[in-house]
Amino acid sequence: MSQSVISKNKTTPGKIFEKEFLNSFPDNLFVQRVKDDTLKFKNVQNFCDFIFYSTPHLFLFELKSTKQKSLPFSNISQYQIDTLFQYSKQPGISAGFVINFRSHKYQTFFIHAEKVHYYYYHSKRKSFPIEWVQHNGINLPATLIRTRYRFDLSPILENRPI
Repeated sequence: MSQSVISKNKTTPGKIFEKEFLNSFPDNLFVQRVKDDTLKFKNVQNFCDFIFYSTPHLFLFELKSTKQKSLPFSNISQYQIDTLFQYSKQPGISAGFVINFRSHKYQTFFIHAEKVHYYYYHSKRKSFPIEWVQHNGINLPATLIRTRYRFDLSPILENRPI
């Protein structure tokens, strides 16, 4: 159950990454892409990009892609950090961020919202460096298939909330 993410005039690297990530989900599982509102229409804010359900667990993912060796705090809203952190406290919910480093060996990691929240509020830095992400995240191996990537999501599914 998937929806189209990329329109003909929106082929930014971030949108391409979202489409590749969406196409990596198994076809037999529920996945919903939350529509972005880049204009912040009537103050609508999305706390995540994807809602994914695999019995009996709910996964909430916010995707970020960067060509740098760190992801600036300014690329993630405080609302997303706080909201995903709050949802992650609920039994059966795994919430977090999927960060894709495009120009650094095309590495992609899932980081639980609790870790992102703690680092955001306690670090003296103003970004998530790749070394911190590698150490605190779950690697999602990517395979290049012709011109697009497919991600192995089993590392996330195997680390379901208890």
